[in-house]
Amino acid sequence: MLKFCLTVDCEGLISFKQGNPEWGIWGNFKFCINKSIKNFRYNKNGFWLFYNEIKNKKFPCTFMLVGKLFKPVEYLDFIEWGYHTYNHVPLNLISNENIEKEVRNIYNVQSITTPMWRVEDVENPERIFNILKKSGYENTVYHGRVKKEKTFYKKFVKKPEIRFGIKCVHVSNYFEGNWNKEKINKVKKDILKNINKDAVYLLTTHDFTHRNLRNLKEIIRFVNKLEKIGKIKIVNLGKA
Repeated sequence: MLKFCLTVDCEGLISFKQGNPEWGIWGNFKFCINKSIKNFRYNKNGFWLFYNEIKNKKFPCTFMLVGKLFKPVEYLDFIEWGYHTYNHVPLNLISNENIEKEVRNIYNVQSITTPMWRVEDVENPERIFNILKKSGYENTVYHGRVKKEKTFYKKFVKKPEIRFGIKCVHVSNYFEGNWNKEKINKVKKDILKNINKDAVYLLTTHDFTHRNLRNLKEIIRFVNKLEKIGKIKIVNLGKA
C-alpha cells in the first residue's frame, strides 16, 4: 500500500535573507524581486495558519522547525516535530564544527530536513550523515546529491533507504499555498499515478507560502478520501 507523508519546512521568511548558492544571475534577479514583495506575496504568520488547520483536521504532518524561529507548540499523537537546523544555512558549504552547531538536537527529535535538501555531497557523502547520526537523528528528507553549489535533484516515489545509518525518505513532489488550481491538480494526478506502489509518497511544502488554506484543504480532502477507501495510509515521516 502507498504511504502518504506530508512535511512542512517552517522557516518564516528567513530564506529571503539568504537566497540559494546555486542560483545564477537570473535566479538572483528573481530572488531580489521576491524579496522586495515578500510581505505582499508571502505570509510571515503562515506557520500558525497551517498548524491550526492541521490540528483542527487531526491530519498527520511532520513540521520541520528552524530553531532560530520556532519550537514545538504542543505534543499531539498525529503531529511529529522535526528540525530544519538552527539558522537555515546550506550544510555542505560549512565546516564540521558549524554543522554540529546547526543540527544540535535541541528538541530531541528523530527527523530532520537539511536546508535546500543539502545532505549528501558527492565529494564526501558520509560527512553530514555522520554528524546527523551523532546528533541523534534517525530520519531525513532526501532529494539527491550535491556538489558544492550544484544540485542533482530528482523526485521519486519509492521505499525509504538507509544511507550511512540514516533513513532517507525521498521527495516525491511539493506544493505551495500560492499555487493555482492547475498545479494542485497535477499533484493529485501524480498521487493517483503511483497509487498501487508499495512505497512512500512524500509531499513537502513551506509555511510562509500559505496566505490562505485553499491548497492545503484540497490536499487533505483528497488524501483523506483515498485513505477512507483503503487506497493509501497517511503517516508521519518517522513512520514512513
